[in-house]
Amino acid sequence: MINNADIEYFKFSQKRTTADFFEYISLDGGNDAFQLIPKYIIDFPHVSIIIVIQLILLFRIKDIPSEKIKNVFLSIVLFSLSVGIFVLGARGGLQLKPIKTIDAAVWSNSENSSLVLNSPFCILHTLLDNELKKVNYFSENEIDSIYNCKHQFSGKIHNKNVVIIILESFSKEFVGYYNNGKGYTPFLDSLIPHSLVMENAYSNGIKSIEALPSITASIPTLMNDPFITSSYANNKYKSLANILKNEGYTSSFFHGGTKGTMGFYQFSKKAGFDNYFGMEEYRNMNDHDGSWGIYDEPFFEYFSEHLRKEKQPFISSFFSLTSHPPYNIPENLENKFPKGELQIHESVGYTDYALKQFFEKSKEEEWFKNTLFIITADHTSPESSNKKYNSKIGRYSIPIIYFMGDSSLKGSDSVITQQIDILPTTLDILNYNKPFYSFGNSIYEKKNWAISYLSNQYIFINEDGFLLERNGVVNNFSDSKLTIKSEVKKERKDLLHAIIQRYNNSLIENKMTNEN
Repeated sequence: MINNADIEYFKFSQKRTTADFFEYISLDGGNDAFQLIPKYIIDFPHVSIIIVIQLILLFRIKDIPSEKIKNVFLSIVLFSLSVGIFVLGARGGLQLKPIKTIDAAVWSNSENSSLVLNSPFCILHTLLDNELKKVNYFSENEIDSIYNCKHQFSGKIHNKNVVIIILESFSKEFVGYYNNGKGYTPFLDSLIPHSLVMENAYSNGIKSIEALPSITASIPTLMNDPFITSSYANNKYKSLANILKNEGYTSSFFHGGTKGTMGFYQFSKKAGFDNYFGMEEYRNMNDHDGSWGIYDEPFFEYFSEHLRKEKQPFISSFFSLTSHPPYNIPENLENKFPKGELQIHESVGYTDYALKQFFEKSKEEEWFKNTLFIITADHTSPESSNKKYNSKIGRYSIPIIYFMGDSSLKGSDSVITQQIDILPTTLDILNYNKPFYSFGNSIYEKKNWAISYLSNQYIFINEDGFLLERNGVVNNFSDSKLTIKSEVKKERKDLLHAIIQRYNNSLIENKMTNEN
């Protein structure tokens, strides 16, 4: 049954179900799961039918009485043989070490390794083995010269407000600006010419729960568990909220879902946000979408009303939710937005419309012109209709846009960037001049790389191509489809290994601040 569930769930997770799934659905006491399971049963009837048939067949199996074996010696032999076969099957053969999920790569290429695996196997293995392991590719002196997480900019700080808008499942392929005008985001397209737009931006993960630490605290998820649910979630670290708090900033976080969904509330508190506003604080359940929470348009309006009262300077983050399966939009706005080729397209149009209403309402406010807006996606959509993005690399292509309320920040930058670069870039734009710790870099430093992790494999994007690393073995590809192998340059490989070493060891040793 677990394997059957992955028929559809794989489209969203891009991997076999692992143990982190159970931590994920239990974060809010299981409320979202209980609400959404009935909807998914209806939305994916083929999976439901298969599971029902399996259950019927299971209950129809009859016990067949067996004759008691009277020969004790034979009983011992058969029992020992049964145990041996069971152990042999469980460990996957007679080789020195039992098989793990990573062994799937031996029997298939990286794109299809999930086909070799089965979901119960993946769950059991990740239940027992989800901790990071220390690595030592370089000495401390060597690694500092290759990859250093301690940063400091110069200048006098500009106390501008900061608003981070995280759009649910907003793939780069949905934005007209990036696709010769073909898209579902007319408002965002109209804003981009007045913004600094990143041409080569990537997410660090494929789940919402992985996005928030990446964007607000520059902490990617380079392990099997999302950082929020990992054993390292209580480490000492700094986000934009508590970095700027020392400069007199107030802070708030908005998400229209249930408090506790995906651990957002817990993370916001740990990350130093002063206030959290969710569905419970909003209170008007007439605006509930019937699945995840409050529709984007009324919640954006609620967000704008709050910012009008917020003490300046402030940093505030808003996480949208309507463009998430099952893609419900308000009845009064049905048929207002293009349906497109995919179910998500209409809801993307709706969220873009909600974003427009927010900007129209907010631009008249006193705080608006003194505000840096960062607009990005949590991850891409599992749905794609554009071959350009239908690849392992395209799966991470998102928009990242920096907009200043007075339109003083404009242009286009082709540097390779990622979600973990948002924190240092924001501090750079603000001229923040104190030391801080960040796994990412400011776009103005032109470091030109991005990284992600999925199913025991690192994906490293840089100007020379795409490096895939699994178990210390690195391959380089010159195309986004990962079909054309090319030379692995030593400096690129060293940088990737330095990032892995710094990430693993920093989390294990709880050294994720500038004080360490």
